[in-house]
Amino acid sequence: MSNHNLRKPFLEGLSPSEKGIQIELSLETLHFGRSQDNEVVLEDQRVSRHHAHLTYEEGAYYLMDLNTPNGTLVNQQKILNQKLNNGDVIQIGKHVFRFCDLASTAQPVTEFHETTGLQTEPISASSPPQSHSSMKHLFWYGGGGIFVLALLWILLQPLPQRKPAGDKKNEFEPSSDLNLEGALPDISRESYAINYEKANQLYLSGYREWLSKNYLRALDDFKAALELYPEHRLAKIHLDKVEQEITESVNQHYKSGINYFNSAQYALAVHHFQQVMALLARRAPATGYCDIRAEQSMLENPDFEKYCDSLKKIEEAKSKERGQAP
Repeated sequence: MSNHNLRKPFLEGLSPSEKGIQIELSLETLHFGRSQDNEVVLEDQRVSRHHAHLTYEEGAYYLMDLNTPNGTLVNQQKILNQKLNNGDVIQIGKHVFRFCDLASTAQPVTEFHETTGLQTEPISASSPPQSHSSMKHLFWYGGGGIFVLALLWILLQPLPQRKPAGDKKNEFEPSSDLNLEGALPDISRESYAINYEKANQLYLSGYREWLSKNYLRALDDFKAALELYPEHRLAKIHLDKVEQEITESVNQHYKSGINYFNSAQYALAVHHFQQVMALLARRAPATGYCDIRAEQSMLENPDFEKYCDSLKKIEEAKSKERGQAP
């Protein structure tokens, strides 16, 4: 086996500012934009602060534009969420990259020429090009055969039966074999497409909130997107990520609150315990749970326990802080 096939997929820089650069891709999301918090920082005023991201999902890489004014191009076509194939050329502002996956050499490869810009004509890397004459003959023969078959099919169709002239009783009644359902507009499909567009806007809003660490807003946006369009793949992925990051952040604040409480730094302890309760606002127990949890046997829930303990520690810290005051 060739060593080339063992190499991970990568982005190859094609524009002058990225010429010769290769960015190896992993399973982590790769962010593009003008802001310094992106993994790929693109210095161009036509590029948004958070412009696009590249994700790995279900065995393939997808490039998504984050609803930017100038858009993201793949093979000179503006895209919203595009699966990438080996050789696809990505353009964000003046920055151009080629997606390379050497393990899938059978995929179409797109050439890029600096003098002519982006070339969209696919070139097969494995099969030789066919001659124009053979393609022309194939076109004419194939088209002629289809025309003959269509003509025969029309001639073989039975003629419609005419009603007797005096029979006007059922003149305006529909035929019993008429498929009325097929004649109606596909309203459900149109609504489905509208829901997808709305869900995608909510996903983009949630993604920006997630980048800003506004986890609760991001959570609400991702859940709303999935209510409109349950199959939105990226909303599912990032909803799970937000839930995981909320749990990690809760654990960090709770641990800090305990440490500050034990060292008698009560103001700082209160701050961290309040953060715990704010982050758990969507997972908080029912009203009154914290008052009766010691009296009744209940199922253990780490979120409930941290929430109730934070509430208790805040009251104790404030009481001790008042006792320390001169």
